[in-house]
Amino acid sequence: MPNTFYGKKANKEIILNEEETAHIKITRKVEGEIIKVITGDGLIYTATIVKIGRKETILEIIDKEKQREDYKPYVSVYLGMSKWDRMHLLLEKMVELRANSFYLYRGEKSEINYKNLHKFQRTIIETSKQTIFAHIPQINFIKFEEIPKKDTIVLDLDGKNNTLKKVLKELKGRQKINLVVGPEYGFSKREKDFFSTNSFKTVNLGKSIFRFETSVIYAMSIINYEYNRLFI
Repeated sequence: MPNTFYGKKANKEIILNEEETAHIKITRKVEGEIIKVITGDGLIYTATIVKIGRKETILEIIDKEKQREDYKPYVSVYLGMSKWDRMHLLLEKMVELRANSFYLYRGEKSEINYKNLHKFQRTIIETSKQTIFAHIPQINFIKFEEIPKKDTIVLDLDGKNNTLKKVLKELKGRQKINLVVGPEYGFSKREKDFFSTNSFKTVNLGKSIFRFETSVIYAMSIINYEYNRLFI
């Protein structure tokens, strides 16, 4: 069950949508009860349930608390479109590990082409509720060629000259790091040439062959360790 609920702030009220109202009913909350709510603005709200409707719930804000969630460096993750079951798992774990934002691109080896981000954002919200992450990460579409070149780490088996440890040492002191992973079948030759031509920092994670989602979780865990990100 969620540790918090998610809603949209409107003056001194918070409105829960139909999905969140269903969660209110499943957890047997009643009008007059006090709950915790996040809206994505970095605050945790204490609110009273004023009215539980069929499709929305109205809450009255009692108090608010600012969360200390200034995780540094700020980490953005660029994901090649892959099968939903594996992307779902990856998003859950990356939110738990406090990735700050996500971007979704269609790689040349992607077998699927997502048209909207609703289920991606919904997964991020659900995990943020469970782990009480008040700065709910956003996810947006991006074209492959728009992936930023500065302070960007590309996870690829062919990154033979760079280790993650070496690259993180080079990036020491940076306020932002970008992590790029291909779709489940990896990068095409043209995409690898793009990284090489534009001097991206391509790294190899070792002799073990990871699934794409494992590689990002592994890299994010190391970044958290190196920068002590989770102890703010």
